[in-house]
Amino acid sequence: MIEQFRGPILVVASHPDDIEAHCAGTVAQLVAQGEAVSYVLVTSGNRGTADLSVTAEEIAARREAEQLAAARVVGVERVRFLRYDDSDLLFHLPRLREELTAIIRQERPRTIITHDPYPGNGSRDSCAIYPDHTTLGLMTFQAAYLCSPGPLFYPDQMCSGLAPHRVTMLYLIMSDKPDTFVDVEAVWDRRMEALRKHRSQGRDHSEMEGFFRRIAGELGTRGGCRLAEGFRRLPPT
Repeated sequence: MIEQFRGPILVVASHPDDIEAHCAGTVAQLVAQGEAVSYVLVTSGNRGTADLSVTAEEIAARREAEQLAAARVVGVERVRFLRYDDSDLLFHLPRLREELTAIIRQERPRTIITHDPYPGNGSRDSCAIYPDHTTLGLMTFQAAYLCSPGPLFYPDQMCSGLAPHRVTMLYLIMSDKPDTFVDVEAVWDRRMEALRKHRSQGRDHSEMEGFFRRIAGELGTRGGCRLAEGFRRLPPT
């Protein structure tokens, strides 16, 4: 079902390693078939450590470098960091929605991959209901389907040459009810290689392989293959 993801494709994620944990196999195949894919990381994960000796600036720089390395593994060259503070997106809604609208009008994607703003009750994956994830999913949805195509939203952007743009489809990661499954068995090793670049988050630990293989196996069972990534489709109408 990889052909459903029509390019250009914009992947909007809260933190470095969100993409690799949930959709890097899909991205690798899209790039291989010639689709233009770019990333937007809304935070740099600048609070993502338990190390008392590391500053927020240091962990952000480390995680950005890890994200760039992970993107190169799957062939993505265009990565943008918005550098909001980790865990604080809920407190920046107006600015965040406006900035995402500007990016969508500039990049003009047909498809956006982002977090599900309504992923379920979190009983199986508490990470799914992390505030940055649900907040970004909602703001990306609003930016894509309400603001970007509407000429009366942020008219100053149009004065700067950013014309209205309508996105065709959102594909949502971390959803409790995925309805689209992408077979990633053929690119599994590359997907894990990209994920292991996030060493600051322990993604290079040996147990990660089995953990993510179990998740992909469950999704694969639902999608009729051995290993899959899952998405929920959110059309504009």
